[in-house]
Amino acid sequence: MKSIFFFIIGILGIMGHSYSQSPLTSTIDPGKYDGTWWNRAPVRLVQTNLREIDADMDTDAYVQSMVDASASVVLLNVGGIVANYPTELPFQYRNTFMEGDLVGELVEKLHAQGIKVIGRFDFSKINESLAAQKPGWLYVGTAGNTVNFNGQVHTCVNGGYQQDYSLEILTEAITRYPLDGIFFNMIGYQTRDYGGEEHGICQCDNCKRRFKEITGEELPRSANPGDPLHQEYNAFKKETSEALFTKISHHIRNLDPGLMIKTYTDVGVDMISHESGSSLSSAYEWNYHATDNVKRVLGSYNNRSPMNLLIYFQAIGFRHVGTSPHLAKVWMLENMLHGAPLGFVVIGTLVNYEDRIFIPTLNELYGFHRENENLFTNLQPVNKVALVRGAGDEYRGIIKLLTEEHIMYDIIEPAVIGNDRMPRELDDYEVVILADVRNMDDELIAYIDNYVERGGKILATGFTSTQDGFGTPLDRIRLQSLGVKPAYEVFPQTKSTYLRVTADDKSFLGEEEFKDFSIMMMYSDFLKCETAENGRGFMRLIPETMFGPPEKSYFTEAEVTATHGLFSQVSGQGKTAFIPWKIGSQYYFKGNYSHKALFVNTLQNLLELEKTLQTDASPMIEMTHLANRNGAFEWIGMINHSGQIGATLGGPVPIYNTHIRFKPQKSVKEIRLLRSGKSIDFKQVDGWVECRVPELNDFEMVLCLY
Repeated sequence: MKSIFFFIIGILGIMGHSYSQSPLTSTIDPGKYDGTWWNRAPVRLVQTNLREIDADMDTDAYVQSMVDASASVVLLNVGGIVANYPTELPFQYRNTFMEGDLVGELVEKLHAQGIKVIGRFDFSKINESLAAQKPGWLYVGTAGNTVNFNGQVHTCVNGGYQQDYSLEILTEAITRYPLDGIFFNMIGYQTRDYGGEEHGICQCDNCKRRFKEITGEELPRSANPGDPLHQEYNAFKKETSEALFTKISHHIRNLDPGLMIKTYTDVGVDMISHESGSSLSSAYEWNYHATDNVKRVLGSYNNRSPMNLLIYFQAIGFRHVGTSPHLAKVWMLENMLHGAPLGFVVIGTLVNYEDRIFIPTLNELYGFHRENENLFTNLQPVNKVALVRGAGDEYRGIIKLLTEEHIMYDIIEPAVIGNDRMPRELDDYEVVILADVRNMDDELIAYIDNYVERGGKILATGFTSTQDGFGTPLDRIRLQSLGVKPAYEVFPQTKSTYLRVTADDKSFLGEEEFKDFSIMMMYSDFLKCETAENGRGFMRLIPETMFGPPEKSYFTEAEVTATHGLFSQVSGQGKTAFIPWKIGSQYYFKGNYSHKALFVNTLQNLLELEKTLQTDASPMIEMTHLANRNGAFEWIGMINHSGQIGATLGGPVPIYNTHIRFKPQKSVKEIRLLRSGKSIDFKQVDGWVECRVPELNDFEMVLCLY
């Protein structure tokens, strides 16, 4: 009983703690990034997805909960599906549980506490009582029916509600309330209902007319990849969605140029939304969910900020039960220690949510962020590896490999490469990884090949560069710098297929790392390629060996083919390595040590990548390295991922005596551990700093002061 008592007292202490700027960091001048309050700035957002019944809430208790949480921004429902203010528009459904002006009262009280307010709007649905009067506004599924879910009817991107009436709603709200930002939920073509049922391509008259005007074709009824109109319809969706959001964005800017705009696209916005949340589709969660979401924005855009939202419920079907508090904490730490804004979503309010186990942790982490917010201002990563975002398990597997091996990396969206939105030029990176990046237009192909010619290094995997920018298979490898001829033949994923690793291979890839094995599992679609004139091949394919019964489970050297499983080439001033199968997917699937050895030694030995951060840290420790753009400080972040067994997500196990060696941006005079509040000894030799972190519990920040 005594332990329970002290646990409760500890929790109450956390909840009641009032955070202010730390004396250590309050004197640090981090400088400004671009003058906005949202970009490379310390944002702590709490999004309350208010229910209709929350209209009679105690607004003072609501605001106090945001103060207790150290929130700097609150996002709340304003209009669209339900108006939480006394709208005068006939086709906006007013909350019947509301007697006064909920939005007006909350905005006034939150602003009085110095908390900014973002208004949430959702134009994807309209109340059935209004939908019946405006059938031309509605989405029509391939079965010829509208979609009504809990009295809310789907609207269409090309209908009058989204195209025109949404602007009237925005005008009313923006001119009535001093909002700081606007957020849009469920933009674009929404063809699934909340139950997950797919209703197909919209067949409304507006879609038919507009598709005909743009393409000259009749609107398809299905969007299967084999359909000749598949790509045209995908292009149509992209064009019309972006055109609508550009129109809405311009309308908002005309009403109030200072409003921040946030949603799930990079068109016409200041913040790009993503979500980290649990799923019912798998027993296992993506440990690096938040890392993936924030790094792809931070690495791709200098004029956009990420807002990765921690969705604090198990799934859409279980909104009133929180996800694992330990997983939620890891995802929140990934936001924070990659230098991104913090975001948290709850159904209802922090006061009345049914599952409150994570709320004290939220208050603690947001409080830490507030106390040290100068250290989360005007940051930039100092990484020398860039991962170009691909798709699926190959992309995730490469993230897993890089993270476990503590190879510091950025993520870049393929679409931004070569334009002025990138925070850094591609030439700033020593190695660029293309993880099964199939869709590449001619401009991107030329840019990557030229990057290599200028001295860059490439690691490509899978079917990289085999399709055009729209996803049309071209049946050839189009990057010229990969050390292979363009033509290839696909060897499909098959059991009991291996790669032979010879003594000669080991001499190039790493004698020590490859000493314990001479074959490697290869359970992936495989591109059988020929070596280019200046290329070199490693390892050889052993296809479909016998695997049963045990007496027949063997292969002979005669079955080892001449087809290579790894290629390299010196091209111009640069170097490349090409793994013509999905090594990332293999590692994500099984985590085999031989695949890790191949990946790491391809980078270190073939491409001669020198790690900028060297450590004996456990693979369970995720690490980050960021520096202040104003030259005031830099820090290394550490997140402890231990404590997971299968689908069970427990608290982290303490990890002791982690050695770190890194190249700082400037000469270091002091190193402090912010989480534990201690200074530590270090040595500085030949431009490298070496130190030891005595104990890592949940997370740590190794702060270097110059």
